[in-house]
Amino acid sequence: MTTDDKNKHKLKKNKAKRTKRAKSTERLSYNHDLLVKSWQSRDALYQQLFGPHKYVSPENYSAPVLQSKPKDNASARHAEFNIELPNKELDLSNQQLAIFTYEPDPLRPYWTYLTAGLSTPWLQDEELEVSGFGLELMIKSPNEADWPAQILRTMAYYIFNHMGTLSPSKRLALNSSIIAGGESLLRNVLIWYADDSTDCWYQLPSGGFGIFTAIGITDDEMRLTESMHEEYGTWCMLQILKRLGIDQITDPSRPSIFETENISSIIDSVKDYAEQFHRAFPEANQPRGRQTPNEQN
Repeated sequence: MTTDDKNKHKLKKNKAKRTKRAKSTERLSYNHDLLVKSWQSRDALYQQLFGPHKYVSPENYSAPVLQSKPKDNASARHAEFNIELPNKELDLSNQQLAIFTYEPDPLRPYWTYLTAGLSTPWLQDEELEVSGFGLELMIKSPNEADWPAQILRTMAYYIFNHMGTLSPSKRLALNSSIIAGGESLLRNVLIWYADDSTDCWYQLPSGGFGIFTAIGITDDEMRLTESMHEEYGTWCMLQILKRLGIDQITDPSRPSIFETENISSIIDSVKDYAEQFHRAFPEANQPRGRQTPNEQN
């Protein structure tokens, strides 16, 4: 086969893949009333948990509205759209994801950045066990900054594009500084339950979702996390951060925990506790439901 033949074959193969993908997505549907009610329910929940926000990006954040009247043979509460082609019925421009910013207060002495959109039922006709991707992500920063929103958007768009999700205990390597274009030893994040949310799971009209926080850690802290305990590595690292007063706050300027004078004794204490718990409650280590390799620690 000549080079030209190979290129033609490759182009033909790629065209077939695009055609197949387009056919599989061209009639994805959503329930407009359900989407709006869930959107409003999440906003009310955020107000209850975190109070009024200082900023929201984009500034025109609001529930999506139908841009044209439904077709004669379509229900007024049900519409269809193509997620890959220009959409005439649902305005998704700048609305798939918003970032809420909350300034510090006496109960939360740090800046809080929180997504709104990952739990939106973009492709749901009815209530399901999980709404959207089943989560919203949070970052806590000691200072007002641009990087938290940038990292949250990067993580969210990865979820959107790969139709995946994140859950507590996940460890993500960023492969670069947590500050895009800047310097920081924090090059990884851990996902865990947000201390700020009173419950682990919240219910919307479209289904449930969790509010999880992303905590930045260094490369050597990541290696320690992976080596400490098979089931409780992430929990162990979070306990170490808590004992050092870092807790769930991500400060890009902080040094590695290994700069702390008595870090060895703190690590040993946390590891011993995890081992004791492991032996006392072996059933707690059994996975709940079916897990894929990517969903395991």
